[in-house]
Amino acid sequence: MSEDVVETRPSAIAGRGLFARRDFVAGERLAPYRGPTTTTPPVRPETGEVFALEVAAGLWLDGSGPDNPARWANHSCEPNAELIWHGAAEGAWLTSLRPLRAGEEITFDYGFSLAESLFNPCACRASGCIGRIIAAPLRPALRRHLRFSRPRD
Repeated sequence: MSEDVVETRPSAIAGRGLFARRDFVAGERLAPYRGPTTTTPPVRPETGEVFALEVAAGLWLDGSGPDNPARWANHSCEPNAELIWHGAAEGAWLTSLRPLRAGEEITFDYGFSLAESLFNPCACRASGCIGRIIAAPLRPALRRHLRFSRPRD
């Protein structure tokens, strides 16, 4: 299904991106996030590209395979999609949060922790972006920290 309604191509956010090939309504499934599940967290490969996501407590989905175009969806601080885990039978799906237009880049919140955000700059260019890939609920705390931090010797 997803192969004809989404495509990968160069992105202004980072490297490659996932783009809508047609209009979508809010709540519509955009693309499955395919791959095997494991209870072991991923090891960062030499390429530095990690496509594994924790979809449930202690359950990881490895989306690094070539049959998973959704792996190219970039992070945004103002995402237009979310990744929803529907259980082992249906898997994970990128689902639209709002209507999308054909040609629009599909983005979601990667949900990184504070520790992960320190090593992952954000280039989404959203108006509320704080320059780090970090889960939405953690952004206010990081903003406060950045506002009150000072350069070190």
